[in-house]
Amino acid sequence: MMRGGSSIIAIACSLVALTWLLTPIPAVASWGNATDGVDGAQLISADYNRLEQGDDSTIFAAISADGRYVALQTGARNFFADNDPDPPGQYRAGGVFRFDLQTRALQKVADGNLFAEEGVVESNEFLRRGASNPSISADGRYVAFATAEPLLVPDDTNENVDIYVRDMAIPIGEPGAFDLVSARDGGNAPASYVPPGGSELGTDIVAGAAISADGQKVVFRTDTPSDLPATGSADVPVGQVFLRDRAADTTTLITEKRDPQSGAMTGEPAGGAAGSAGGVLSADGTTVAWTGANADDQTRFLGGENPGSDVLYYLWRRVADGPDAPTRRITGIADPDDLACPPDAETFFAQTATGPCFGPLTSQEATRADISSQAPALSGDGYTVAFLTGEGPRPNAATGPGLDLFMTEMTPGLTRKQATVELTRETVGNQTDTGPPLSSVSMSSDGRYLAVTTVRTRFALPALQLIGEPRPVPGPRELYVVDLEERTLERVTHSNSGGDIDASVLDGPTISADGEQVAFASFAGNLFRGDANQRADAFVVEQRPDPEGGLLNAGLGRLGPAGTIEVDRDGPQIGIRVTSRDGGVVVVTISVPAAGGVRATVKARAGNPRKLRTLATASGRARGVGRSKILLSLRPVRRYRGELRRRGEIRGRVTVSFVASRGGRRASASRPILFQQTVAGQRSKKARK
Repeated sequence: MMRGGSSIIAIACSLVALTWLLTPIPAVASWGNATDGVDGAQLISADYNRLEQGDDSTIFAAISADGRYVALQTGARNFFADNDPDPPGQYRAGGVFRFDLQTRALQKVADGNLFAEEGVVESNEFLRRGASNPSISADGRYVAFATAEPLLVPDDTNENVDIYVRDMAIPIGEPGAFDLVSARDGGNAPASYVPPGGSELGTDIVAGAAISADGQKVVFRTDTPSDLPATGSADVPVGQVFLRDRAADTTTLITEKRDPQSGAMTGEPAGGAAGSAGGVLSADGTTVAWTGANADDQTRFLGGENPGSDVLYYLWRRVADGPDAPTRRITGIADPDDLACPPDAETFFAQTATGPCFGPLTSQEATRADISSQAPALSGDGYTVAFLTGEGPRPNAATGPGLDLFMTEMTPGLTRKQATVELTRETVGNQTDTGPPLSSVSMSSDGRYLAVTTVRTRFALPALQLIGEPRPVPGPRELYVVDLEERTLERVTHSNSGGDIDASVLDGPTISADGEQVAFASFAGNLFRGDANQRADAFVVEQRPDPEGGLLNAGLGRLGPAGTIEVDRDGPQIGIRVTSRDGGVVVVTISVPAAGGVRATVKARAGNPRKLRTLATASGRARGVGRSKILLSLRPVRRYRGELRRRGEIRGRVTVSFVASRGGRRASASRPILFQQTVAGQRSKKARK
């Protein structure tokens, strides 16, 4: 029987779609399907051996930090191997799979939801929740997920949802393939729940952000009373966050109560973790952040605040500092981290007031917009945090109520005011281009890049400079990448022809460690040529060097003459001219409007495995008054010079950023670049000799 009732026509359409994917066409966008060298994005919810697109929706994709693997949550029934049949009288709706971006191999992690087979009594009845909410380790070997499937390990016989890690180096059915994470402290005994059984009760995890880089630590929450971490009965209240250390077999309570007198953590459960945002883990496994209530039981509040037991807060705890590590607030109306605020002060928290006791926001982070589905995003070391809130930056209360993007540093010694930066702002009124909120955020492990989703097409606050062409008319939800170092924001979703996508990106994109690859799911039907399934699919979009019309210099043949580009017509304008020299040197002539600093960075596909890497950098400073020119000489760093000699040439892209000395105005531009051992004209001359 064909899985999912697929028809021959559907499979034929999928084959046509996948055939288009394997046929490169000219490309123009700086983000796209770098593997095939085309615009749009690389389809990863597909079986490339069978040339079949998924026959049902794929709703989430978690990319490994090294950019090679993606864990998918899908309902597709045509991804199972031929020797992996459905149970008699039942069928599985997809599950979690791992896609290898290098080999295009698709491998099952664990089975999805279980249903009664068509034609059986109570046909299509939901029987059991399967694998969902995947997170993946840095090298892609370990995948964490939630499932109610029993007996993945012999001792787990309950039908509650539990958390597992799959070791992809061990085949299913062999010892060690699965490791139970929601286990009691000090061993591997499964947790007990009240009520027992029921495939919607038990534990769960936040997709894409719940496992450490080495795969040894996992953070999860409880959705029903349990006996975790190791109590005598299942009477620990719902909404706890736990951290499991798989190597040490320890399960640690994160949502602990705090003694208001001594400030010490008591070991008693406080709970309050929000349903879909209850715990994210830094890549190094040191830090947990979550969205939760009962905050006044867990951390310090100031006199005059009205915490509210059911109000949600963004909370943070560095568990690597030991059992007495305090829970801290990431943001809010007050600033308990400011030592200038007297501990016994009674403060009236007016929205526009300022002073040491006042926090970075005009109100608590969940006052005007719901954050119950929003988890903070953490850098690899846990100290940099990005979050969404509908509150304005103090003392500016006149902002829209939708979610906007902020960043903060949790480094000890910094107050919340000192550490917080507002990155976007929703305008007040029914403005369709600047008014829509942001809907999700994730962060690269190096803390430099953010992936955000929004319908917004223009960004009123100048904290981030929008580069590239904006969508002319707001429509579907788009995917953007923020470079926090360069303070830029760029739309990275484009159709296969370089135009606008025709349907929304789903919330929850994930980004590789270097910020050069983003995995996401989308209903768009024009991200690759021949999309035939009319379902949500999973994709990877990658920053790539690419030709963009005639650019470099006359000696480079098919690339055409040298060119310049000017950006930010309302602000500083810069121009770039690129000239290739013999011996792998490129001279970049940069025209800037005023005194300021200039930095050039070249990225190109190089190394083993060959992927987008930083090939060369250079910086300089314009000191004159008025428009000036700067010449920067670029040469690949030492580790890539041997590769240049072997290959003869390496094509990439140079991005030049300019910061004016007065006012800090920023601008940037980028052009294709070509490193050659011998430039074209000299090569021809040597050949004639």
